[in-house]
Amino acid sequence: MFTLLPDYCSNVPSSHDVYYCPIAEVRRHWAVFLGLAVGLAIWSGVDVARRAIVDARHPSGHMTDFTVYTEAGAAFFDGRDPYEVANVRGWKYLYPPLFALVVAPLAHLSTPWQATVWFALSALMAFGCYFELRRLVLAFVPSEADRQSAPRWLFFTALLAALFPALNCMQRGQMGVALIYFLLLGFRLIWLGKSPLSSLVGGVLLSLPIALKLTPALPAGCALALLTIAALSRAGPVGRRGSSRPASLAQEVFFPGLGLVAGCLLFLLLLPAALLGWNANLGYLHTWYEKVGSHVDDVRQNDFGGDVASMRNQSLQNAVYRSGNWFAHKFLNGPDDVKMDVTLAAMPMDAPMVSQVLRALRLAALLGLGAVVVIAGRSSQPLLHGVAFGLAGVATLVVSPVSRGHYFVFWLPAVVFVPLWLHQIGRARAALWLAVVPVVLTIAHYAALRYTGRVGLLGLGTTVWYFATCHQVWIARHAALAPTLATSTDSRPEELAIRAA
Repeated sequence: MFTLLPDYCSNVPSSHDVYYCPIAEVRRHWAVFLGLAVGLAIWSGVDVARRAIVDARHPSGHMTDFTVYTEAGAAFFDGRDPYEVANVRGWKYLYPPLFALVVAPLAHLSTPWQATVWFALSALMAFGCYFELRRLVLAFVPSEADRQSAPRWLFFTALLAALFPALNCMQRGQMGVALIYFLLLGFRLIWLGKSPLSSLVGGVLLSLPIALKLTPALPAGCALALLTIAALSRAGPVGRRGSSRPASLAQEVFFPGLGLVAGCLLFLLLLPAALLGWNANLGYLHTWYEKVGSHVDDVRQNDFGGDVASMRNQSLQNAVYRSGNWFAHKFLNGPDDVKMDVTLAAMPMDAPMVSQVLRALRLAALLGLGAVVVIAGRSSQPLLHGVAFGLAGVATLVVSPVSRGHYFVFWLPAVVFVPLWLHQIGRARAALWLAVVPVVLTIAHYAALRYTGRVGLLGLGTTVWYFATCHQVWIARHAALAPTLATSTDSRPEELAIRAA
């Protein structure tokens, strides 16, 4: 069990605990980690840093988003409007104040060094994501026999599915890797920690991604919903099951919830106010809401995100918009979907009925997630808890109006836990399909963006994958709720499925 935030090597004697020490793994496989570190350092020097060079004669050569954040961070302190200043490419800051304030000191460095520092931090957090997933998998599948029975390729496909979005995040200086790292760390602390302090700190860490970008509110909220349902149904988190003294409802729910609320107050209000002043911070939050938060349903007309109708935006909303306009142009003699002016709202997919159907699909996605959270919360299968948390991350890609390619690093928890759980309950074919499809979608998106982006392949495929996974959880709900599955950790997946049936 892993109970303390800074403790990376914990060894608590319990039959349900699994000893895992990232430091020991790094020492054991030092050549692999050293090779990765050297490779990342070379990539940073020859590509990432060079992308951040500012040349006023050739502004298109500046290909990093990180200077948007440092420029806005500097503007907070020199009297300019941080939501109006832009980097050399004309890109503007779109998030609550916290992230710009955190990286503001880097504005004093040259732009290549700004990109290099953030790349190094992102690389460390990428390794942290790996370590957190290892901890969760070892805790959720405590039986060595069950872990050995899982095909190795399941872990390989999970790596491939999130690899290109993660590398894209790091190359462009985006915050996606940081968001997923703190979500995983917070989830691990509230789900596996034994002490109220762990639960409290876990809730605070879950609030940090919300304060950085807001969209992680969905997986953070689902993590707390899982805890609440598990506590009320007396299933309890896997980390606390088997304890001689069951955790109280307060420890299960109150402390993580208190940490989440306190963290939101700290990161959205108190910390920025300490740097900017209370009224100034409230004013900036109001500006952010007026320019960004209040326009999430008309992103194409307002275009606050900068070309949100581009092929790189693979949210369900934009994927349907792109694919429908492509189909109309290709087969129905419609207007050119490549040269369209989205602000005119004159394309076939601008029809009001399309918007109504999309709202219904996004609502269905949230309802499907709610059903999965309820089933997982009532279940005693630890992996299903991870499935629900992972699906909440994928749901943000579906319901959000903007989901660019690098946002799909949010695949990571789902593509790890979903195939493992399906394999555990004996659905090997479903595990195969749901493991391979994300890999095909992400590789196709990056390898042939000109074609796959035009038809919205990644966005539409992700939506189909998401609903298919929700369907798998629904049809396996009886096996998920079977008490024998919670107690037979040494049984084979096929045997557990037979017992549940």
